[in-house]
Amino acid sequence: MPFFVEVTYNYANPVCSNYTIQRVVNGWTNVAPPIDYGCGYTGTTTWYHIWGDWLMYKAGTYNITVTVDSGNAVTSASNTGKTMSTNITFGGTIIPQWALVDVEFGRTNLGPGTDVIVGTLDDAFDFNDPWYTGNDSLGRPRKIAAIENDLGVDGSPSNDVHSTACLGIVVAKGLNDGDITGLAPDARYVAVEFLNRANVSGLPEPNILDALNACMTNGAEVLNMPWSEWTGDVTLSENGDAPITDLMADYLCYASNIFCVAYDNELTNPTIPTAPGAARNVITVGGLAADLVHVWSSDDSGPTIDGRCKPDIIGGAATNCITPSSDWREGFPVAYGYEGNSFAGPFVTGAAVEMVDYAKHHNLNRDHRLLKAILMNSGVPCLDDNGAAWTNSPTVPMDYQQGTGILKLQRVYAMYSAGQQPTGVVSVPGYDFATDYGTNVPSATLPGSTNGVVSYLLGSPTSSTADLDVTLAWDRHTYWSDLNGDGQIDAGDTFYLDTNNDAQNVLNLALYRNGIQVAESISAIDTIQHLHLTNLTPGAYQLDVIRLSVPNTIDGEPYGLAWYSGAMWTNTTPVSPTLNSVVATLGAGGTISVQIQAANAQAGNLQLQSTPTLAPPIIWTTVSGATFIQTGTNAFQAQVPIQSGAAQFFRVSATQ
Repeated sequence: MPFFVEVTYNYANPVCSNYTIQRVVNGWTNVAPPIDYGCGYTGTTTWYHIWGDWLMYKAGTYNITVTVDSGNAVTSASNTGKTMSTNITFGGTIIPQWALVDVEFGRTNLGPGTDVIVGTLDDAFDFNDPWYTGNDSLGRPRKIAAIENDLGVDGSPSNDVHSTACLGIVVAKGLNDGDITGLAPDARYVAVEFLNRANVSGLPEPNILDALNACMTNGAEVLNMPWSEWTGDVTLSENGDAPITDLMADYLCYASNIFCVAYDNELTNPTIPTAPGAARNVITVGGLAADLVHVWSSDDSGPTIDGRCKPDIIGGAATNCITPSSDWREGFPVAYGYEGNSFAGPFVTGAAVEMVDYAKHHNLNRDHRLLKAILMNSGVPCLDDNGAAWTNSPTVPMDYQQGTGILKLQRVYAMYSAGQQPTGVVSVPGYDFATDYGTNVPSATLPGSTNGVVSYLLGSPTSSTADLDVTLAWDRHTYWSDLNGDGQIDAGDTFYLDTNNDAQNVLNLALYRNGIQVAESISAIDTIQHLHLTNLTPGAYQLDVIRLSVPNTIDGEPYGLAWYSGAMWTNTTPVSPTLNSVVATLGAGGTISVQIQAANAQAGNLQLQSTPTLAPPIIWTTVSGATFIQTGTNAFQAQVPIQSGAAQFFRVSATQ
């Protein structure tokens, strides 16, 4: 909580000279404006002066020293009676917004951002703040570049309130114990000013694409974009199709593997996310009310015009926020009362920086699609602004106001530290980065193939009421037009889609228990699928990533996949038998053989299911009359009666 410091003092026979009162709070010095309290009085009088406010980052005991007449205007410097020190003790843990998303845990276990460069496109950033100066732990300057004005004090920029507060949540490195420490205090940064938020007269600023080029050429790996901006048609912006800045952001992710953090806006018109928050390949962040329970009522949210969910995740509070302050020279390093998702989103930016740090030092995949899947899959549902609970459906996989819920870094670490787990038997939690080739329609030239279906055998939860979250992320392929041919992104260039030759792929998620489908995420319009399940009972669970047959798509879609459960899972229980899909068009009375690799040498509850088509919705029906003959160790053959001309797709399920 913010606090103020009141100084009460006696003044014998006051004179009318202006004097100052100095407060030193945890090493930060503030000298209040001169006053002349007591002027015209005689004898000894008592006065008090209140000034502040200050905030401490975490619990502890901190020193406060006050000096009356610190400039020696009335009394001599040797007057020891005008200075007093005391200690103030705070309980609790850390600032609630930091505690909410597990900042301390993430910084300790994922990393403080070492070897990672974070860029920001915003107004000016005050790189002279002592929390942002100096070198990283490897001896390199933390500031790589600051492309901005120098119209402020001692070469500092003016127009620096917003970016200093936002990026500070990511990279602040407090001077004293109790100062704010950001999520990634060892990261290096590139700050580029392209917005004149303070309306400074005559302030020169680059075009956004020139500003972007500065971030890219200086090596930014994670890019913070805390604004809503579009050029041209508002409808295109809301659909995620505006060349500047929706497609621009999508291109950065797809072509350059820059992890882009966009923000849910708070506009009264329009009231749904605009560029770049409406883009597909970015991660878009929303915020919470001050109670840290409800979504902030001023948030714009989905559905987008084309029906997609936005935001993707909640980053923290968006009202009455606590941030590093641009008033640090006045002795106030922290401020509160800020409003906007600009101060919720940096928690996701910082989390991404921590993940890149962890990946670099543990030799892990750090593709932006994987980072996005893991971050989103960490979300814990909260309440909508009207108190409604988190909700979704197979075709709308996330809550329109919350996305997947509130970022939780302990869950991020649990998934990422598990290491990549390719297809087949996997542990829970975990992740994979892979490419899905073909489609879910079996190949005419390769009968029995399961092209386009990638399966993960999760095993079984040991609890009778297990939870499971799964997030799948891929890209919309986006391209750049270098209109002036100079080989770099700059003013005048544009970005585009090639839907006639490279349309957006559609990947689905399906979860099976003992071979029977129990959940699916089948949004046909987004590049995200998500499952949030509770009260799962033990059984053999299989997770499938299914690539649909979509015209004009390029074969092979890379994706990031993450899964998490708070319950214990084991792979010691029998798993579903190997699946072989075939298509049959036999005459009346014919049979078809399906090879089955079972979990053990007993037929048990083996059954065969069929469907006449794999076009959605896919409805599987148990085949009556199918019999199983053992042909080898753990191997069986199903004899299936076929009616004349009845093309069927088959799969095997079991509860062995």
